[in-house]
This record gives sequence, structure tokens and C-alpha cells, in this order.
Amino acid sequence: MRKLLAALVLCTASLAFGQTPATRPEPALASAAWNLHFKFHDPQRLSVVEPGQSEPTVYWYMLYTVENQSDQELFFYPEFQIVTDTMQVVTAGKDVSPEAYQAAFRRANDPLLLPPERIAGRILRGKDRARHGVAIWRDFDPKARGFTVHVAGLSGEVMRWKNPAFNPDKAEGPSNQRYFLLRKTLAIPYTLPGSEASRATSIPRRQPEGQKWVMR
Repeated sequence: MRKLLAALVLCTASLAFGQTPATRPEPALASAAWNLHFKFHDPQRLSVVEPGQSEPTVYWYMLYTVENQSDQELFFYPEFQIVTDTMQVVTAGKDVSPEAYQAAFRRANDPLLLPPERIAGRILRGKDRARHGVAIWRDFDPKARGFTVHVAGLSGEVMRWKNPAFNPDKAEGPSNQRYFLLRKTLAIPYTLPGSEASRATSIPRRQPEGQKWVMR
């Protein structure tokens, strides 16, 4: 189990921060797989005082629009993750309170904005059928000085990748997989200027030269 976790952390770290192990898979240069058009706003900090609490809980949220510009109907099942430079992985929607979504909706003031449970599913073709959504994460490691947002579900390109930690002497299972299924994923890197003490006012800076598609 420890070997598997170590391999996963190594793979996640290298994909998130530009390291290039020899076995790292890359998206196809020319792929027949479908892709959705994705536009987004940079993550913003959100403080919410939840019921029964006296201190605010900190979240980060990203507004986005996804559009089907292909010649066929497609299905959108998104997954948004933040991976920090301290190797913490935070999945959007996990342990996020309804109050956080309500606060993000009020701040966005967009009548077309959909909650996660309504944005997933079939997307018809055309700009007028585009969907507007929001991804929300709980606050991450205060020691982090950078992070990468990974957006999966924007492409139909997938790949089987051999698990370097697979043990053929043990039964295959969740903790001993022969292959991983990787998806073409958009990686959007950010830096966080300032110190840990100034996190409350720190604004993420996108690194556009580092934005790319990865297999993850």
C-alpha cells in the first residue's frame, strides 16, 4: 500500500509541477477524442460563517463555463482538484457546506450559474447551450506557496498506464492495481505571493506559460 501511495504521489507531483520522469505519459499530439471548450475565472478566496460556528471557514472557488463546440452531443462529468506545492490534494466539493455554495452564488450574481449536481450530464451543441458552474474547495495548507488546479472531464482521451508499484505476487485490487486509467486533464498552475501570515490577502497569480494538458 505504501509503495502504491508513493507512486501516486510521485506521479501527481510531477504532473502538477512540471517534473518529467521518464515514464510520464503525455496526451496525444493528434487525437480523435472529443474536447469541450472551457473558460474560467481565477480562484478567489471565500470566508463563510457556518451555522453553529463563531469563526469563519475559508474556501476557494472558481467560476467557469463549459461549451460543446463539437458536432455531437457530449457528456460532462467534471472533477476539479487542487494540488499544492506541499503535496496536499484537495477535491472540489469534498466537505464543502451548502452555505459556501450560497455565498459563491450571491457573489457571482449569475442567474445561469448551476450547482455541481445540475451541471453534470449531457451537453448539447452550441454557445447558447453552454453551462456555467462553480468549483469550491476547502482551504489548503497555509504553508503552500503555489498550487495547480486540475480539471478532468473536458476530453474523451483516456489512457491505461502500467503501475510501476504493481506486485504480481499479490492479488489485484484497489491497493494493488496493474494499470491506472488516466484522463486528459487541464493543469492550471498558480503561485501565492507573500507569507503564511498574509494568506488572508494573498491573490493567486496564474502562470499562463505553465498551463497545459496532462494525462492524470
